[in-house]
Amino acid sequence: MKQKKLDHLDLVCLEIAKYNKIHNTYYSYGEYTALVRAGKIISDVVSEKRMEDKEND
Repeated sequence: MKQKKLDHLDLVCLEIAKYNKIHNTYYSYGEYTALVRAGKIISDVVSEKRMEDKEND
């Protein structure tokens, strides 16, 4: 069976699940992304995407 290549949304959801498990929280996608934008949480996936976008410019 062929494995699906994970897109950005898949990676963010996996990161949220990992964060929730480590910190014993229950953040949804919307709550998590709002906290990332506010700078309360540092996201590896979002940071990588921003770096890729800057390199392409």
